[in-house]
Amino acid sequence: MKQPLLIIVAALALIFMIAPANAEPGIVLDQLSPQPVEPGQDLTLSVRLENEFSDIENVRLEILPDSPIKLKNENDRIIDEGRIIKYGAVAETYLLHVDPLATSGSYDIEFRARWFSNNMLSETNKTFKVMVRGAPQLMISNITINPERISPKDKFDITFSVSNDGTGIARDVQVSAVTGGLPFVSVDADTKNIKRLESGESIQLSYAIQVKDKTEISSYSIPIRMDYKDENGENQSSKSFAGVRVLGKAELAISYLKIDPQNPVKGDLVTLNMRIENSGTGEAKSVKVSLDVPFEGTKTAFLKKIKPDDDEPGVFTFYITKDGNIPFSAAIDYEDDLGVRTITESLNLNVHKPNGNGIVAPMFVAVLIIVSIAYYLYRRKKI
Repeated sequence: MKQPLLIIVAALALIFMIAPANAEPGIVLDQLSPQPVEPGQDLTLSVRLENEFSDIENVRLEILPDSPIKLKNENDRIIDEGRIIKYGAVAETYLLHVDPLATSGSYDIEFRARWFSNNMLSETNKTFKVMVRGAPQLMISNITINPERISPKDKFDITFSVSNDGTGIARDVQVSAVTGGLPFVSVDADTKNIKRLESGESIQLSYAIQVKDKTEISSYSIPIRMDYKDENGENQSSKSFAGVRVLGKAELAISYLKIDPQNPVKGDLVTLNMRIENSGTGEAKSVKVSLDVPFEGTKTAFLKKIKPDDDEPGVFTFYITKDGNIPFSAAIDYEDDLGVRTITESLNLNVHKPNGNGIVAPMFVAVLIIVSIAYYLYRRKKI
């Protein structure tokens, strides 16, 4: 029984003799704050280099963080600690900064310690994980309105890009065109759903909207609301605006037409009275009416402005030089918020032929009257 016991004791003694020679200092994490850390924030890290074995010389401690994490003081990258005695320790505190563009994830901060012991160079490494948790930030850009010029009762599309300009992932994104309280109505769904939007990712959305009737001519801002969850599962929201200008659209037409004389004949001087009505939503400016008629005379009228639900008269005169059914047209030129416009209306003038008996008949009637009077007087004398 004594021999096995002696063997065990000898083995244990051998282990204790070898352990200090092969053992190495330990790099221990004391503090890592905050965790997780957001991009753009500072980070404090403290470590201890513990030596529980024999004295070590020329100790050097080096920090090697991943690229999104930077030392605020580059002089701290390599620190010469000198001599650390047995059971001794040194502590170091580092101030680091996380790149504002760093994306969410786990990053390494590696420590490398080198020293001499028994005239031999030794080295140990230790890696600590840093959790970076980004914050999503949704933005609206590249807003387009099609068509660019819209008026009451018109339909138009708002198209824009939703991009995640933050550093975290946005989840369960809901993008809404908020038309409540505005003179607009959504033609289709006013809310679009996006399951996930990565940092740096963008998506294009489009909404069909109609302008209500009798909408005031003005500029409006349609809110674009974005609701989503950040990487902590917390609800976030942001808002942008799409500017829309509702323009006045004039609608001109002939509402009244009178020709004097009513049944003109060749050779007559005709007066044509016309009223131009604006049934649109915008004011018509620089209104001019031009007749395309094959006669000489006053064939152009300048009416200046015509407000919505109002009308203005135009008077034309010309000599009729031929008979028959004479087609002609009236061109109405004007300007509104949509630009310069022209409306053409087709008209018709029925010109009668001159009556050849028009002079003989009145003379015949006059002669008949004279004869009748003479006969009457003759009869009275005889009586």
